[in-house]
Amino acid sequence: MNAHFYTIAVLTAKEGRLSDLKATLETLAQETRKEPGALKYFFVHDQNHDANTIVSYEKWKNAEEEYKHWKTPHLVQAIKQLENILDDAPVIHKGSIII
Repeated sequence: MNAHFYTIAVLTAKEGRLSDLKATLETLAQETRKEPGALKYFFVHDQNHDANTIVSYEKWKNAEEEYKHWKTPHLVQAIKQLENILDDAPVIHKGSIII
């Protein structure tokens, strides 16, 4: 049985680049939501910790579908764009629900 697979990523924009980060993620979300394995894919603006931080929440049909996502043209393009927008590498957490 393939369990649902989750990814959480923390992305922090360089000062003055938050609107660029949002624009890149909006395009990425539109395309990713078309993927058959993407069950939930959304972003939350962290207004409590750091105003330049956005957290992604992803729910995938299984780990294989999430793995395929990393090979899609829209994610490859977004990663290239994010290199100039992000303050540092994103912090990415992946796994299945345990509790």
